[in-house]
Amino acid sequence: MGVLKERLEIELKKNLSFWLNYVVNKDANHIITEVSINGTPNTNASLGVMYLSRILFGASSAYLLFKNDAYAELADTAYTRLLEFSNPKGGYYWAKNTSNKIIHDADNTNMAQAFVLYGLLEYARIKPSLALDELIKKQVNFIKNTLYDVENGGYIDGFNEDWVLGKAPTKALGTHLHLLEAFVKLYKYKRSEKTQLLIEELITIITQKFITKDTYDCLHRLTPDWKLLPNEIWAGHNAECSWILCNAANVIENERLQKECNSLSLKMMKGVLDKAWDKNGAVFNVLQNNLPTEAVKIWWVQAETVLGLLNCFRITKENSYRENAIELMNYISTHFIAENGEWYSEIYNSGAPNTSIPIVHFWKSMYHTVRYYTEVNKNLS
Repeated sequence: MGVLKERLEIELKKNLSFWLNYVVNKDANHIITEVSINGTPNTNASLGVMYLSRILFGASSAYLLFKNDAYAELADTAYTRLLEFSNPKGGYYWAKNTSNKIIHDADNTNMAQAFVLYGLLEYARIKPSLALDELIKKQVNFIKNTLYDVENGGYIDGFNEDWVLGKAPTKALGTHLHLLEAFVKLYKYKRSEKTQLLIEELITIITQKFITKDTYDCLHRLTPDWKLLPNEIWAGHNAECSWILCNAANVIENERLQKECNSLSLKMMKGVLDKAWDKNGAVFNVLQNNLPTEAVKIWWVQAETVLGLLNCFRITKENSYRENAIELMNYISTHFIAENGEWYSEIYNSGAPNTSIPIVHFWKSMYHTVRYYTEVNKNLS
């Protein structure tokens, strides 16, 4: 395992160098929001708070690992830019274009609120301050007081930029799953019974409302009273959800939920292996009638599948899970990582990259990749 850990550390450092070299304009203290495969920046790309929050998380995590001041400086820049998106009516705006005009996405803005909290908490680990603690507290209260559905439980999507609920509210897996991650990070930062209860409620909501009882697949969007809306099955979310649930139950040391999540995780990952694992290498994402529908494989799906497999190995100690994880890690290293250190967004089933998609963009930042390396490192230790 020593050779594997060493290789992954080299990969991570090279990946981090990409962000320092291509995404930060040091002279202007400016973050570039989209970069092509060949390293060309798109100066007309909009900047979103998820992109910024994920840089804040990734750069802070990198500093915690390597104590390189350049990573802390990147986190500082992301933090400064993030504050520019603060909404005077609470929370943070979804995005702004290059003319500083607000862009709103009612279906996804709540997920962004989760990532803001997640990023702020990681940043607080390297730059603790009373002001930052106050921002964290303010964001937690905003999420609890504005986004929570008092009538039906859970967190409701569909607000406008003034946080007025529109005519088509929904409940989304992404909002709940990433709020769970954020609340777990909050609990580790400052343990409290109130946060533990929030985590327990979210675990229960996700396991009872967002995962099918027969096929153990994640459901992406429901009505406010928990009825199913049109849905796609994503192997990537099945894998990601499987290990995040277990991690949350383990952090709060709830034995009942630990047992429940461990059992559910094994069933979810069995579906990923049976339906989405390609014998030629890597994992498909979208499934229909238990079969893949795509001709490409996506970067984040591979990262989450590795973490799901390592979680199954932790639960069962069955070597097949670790062997599959290592096989997929080797595939990632061989096919997904570009010469500049960042991961390709997509590769074709042949293993060649899809060069038409930028190597970083609005939805692709320092999250799945950096978290992959840090979580794998924990699992291999």
